[in-house]
Amino acid sequence: MVVQALGSATTFYRNADEAVAQRESLGVKRFRLQGTVVPGTIVQTGDGVTFEIAYNGVPITVQHVGDPPEMFKENQAVLLEGHFVADGSTTYDSDLMIVKHSEVYKEEEADRLNQAEVNGNVPVTTVRSGS
Repeated sequence: MVVQALGSATTFYRNADEAVAQRESLGVKRFRLQGTVVPGTIVQTGDGVTFEIAYNGVPITVQHVGDPPEMFKENQAVLLEGHFVADGSTTYDSDLMIVKHSEVYKEEEADRLNQAEVNGNVPVTTVRSGS
């Protein structure tokens, strides 16, 4: 019983190229997906945003529910949590988005980030649908 509970509580992640290659075995299981936002693909929707991410040149269409973080933009690395849609395509439904801060932010906020590292805080922006 404990193993089953731990297994369902663990969310693993894949780069976009790995997720596409493993599409059939992933099914509609929840996992984290990493990639970079493809320029020209961001479209606001009534309940969120759709866009493409790519990793090693392999794209995935993302349907994100909720407002994206303020730092969300083209060519931005993102980590998403969700699952592939049930129709067998490589469209991914997301309800959690984490955006990495840029190197410029790191340089401008070096003291603050060093203090955050000492205290165990990670400098990312996270938005979960419904928050």
